[in-house]
Order: sequence, then C-alpha cells, then structure tokens
Amino acid sequence: MNHGVFLSTTWHVMFQWRKGGLVFAFLKRRRFWLELVIWVLLIAGVYGFTQWRGSRADEVLPRQLPALNVTSLSGQNAEIFQQPQKIHLLNFWAPNCPACLAETPILVRMQRWFGGKHFGIVGVAVAGSSARAVHARMQELRINYPVYLAARQGAAAVGGVILTPTSLLVNNKGQIVGRYVGAIALPVILWKLFWLWV
Repeated sequence: MNHGVFLSTTWHVMFQWRKGGLVFAFLKRRRFWLELVIWVLLIAGVYGFTQWRGSRADEVLPRQLPALNVTSLSGQNAEIFQQPQKIHLLNFWAPNCPACLAETPILVRMQRWFGGKHFGIVGVAVAGSSARAVHARMQELRINYPVYLAARQGAAAVGGVILTPTSLLVNNKGQIVGRYVGAIALPVILWKLFWLWV
C-alpha cells in the first residue's frame, strides 16, 4: 500500500472516530442537562403544589384563629392565643408520626434563630397522644418551644386539621395567614415570615 494513502486512510479513520466520540460526548452531555432540567422542574412542581398552593388560608379554615383549649404536659388546662401579640407557627403533630418527627429539627432551628418577642412556635400534640410519649419525644429531639396536648376539639376547633403534621401560621392579629399540610419546608416559612415582618 502506498505510504501516503495509508497515512491518509489512518488519519481519516482517526478523525471520524474522534468526531464520533465528540458527538457522543456532546449527546451524552446534552442528555445529562436535559434530564437535570426535567428533574428540577419536576421537583419544583411538586414543591410548589404541596407548599405554595397550601400556604394561604382557604375557606376550610377560619380567618381568625379561635382560642384553643389545651392541656399542659403536667395536666393543667390552658387556653392559648387569647391575645396574640406576635407571629406564631402552630404545629399540630403526634409523637408517633414519622413526618412530624422529620420536620421537628427544622422547627427547633427556627425557634432557636427567630424565637422571641416577635415570633414563636407552639406545638399541639393531637388527641390520642400521651403526655409521657410527648415528653419523651421532646427530650429526644430537644424541642425548645412549648408543647401542649390538644383537647378533643383542639384540632377540629380550627377546622380542616385532619392530618399530621399540619402547621398554621398566625399573624400578630390572630389571623391564620398560612396553612401547611405535611412536613414544612424551611424556605417557604422564611419567605412568608419575611413578608409578614416587612
């Protein structure tokens, strides 16, 4: 074979192979970004549907939060939110609820970061929760906000609270301005708090 023809053929094959490799790499990279965009859109869609859609109080819940009759872990009857003077996040939960336990560290951080005269978290363990079980979870999870036991009508009193966890964001006028069913996302609550504070 002619030496020049051999070199030309070899170069042509190598070029085609390299070109094919580059095309394959490009397609592979393009597929990666396409899949990434699809996953981001999917996650954002689920996030938006489950969080933002339920963030506003709807007709199921009264706009004004009624005073709630609860029981302290020591057995004392109490009524909370008689005269709300700050923003509260009212968290209905249960000590044997996996989603409740998963979101509790977020609530603990929020109370640590923002708890004070302008904001506070209050936990209400739904009917069926024992004081012993609640106290044990408080110790385990280092809960740093007050927790009460709901009276039988505790969750029903605010209407529509049938699943745990459910959190209600209450402004300093006692009005429900946010409703979150399921484990809450910290960015959503922070965004809402920002607009309540400004």
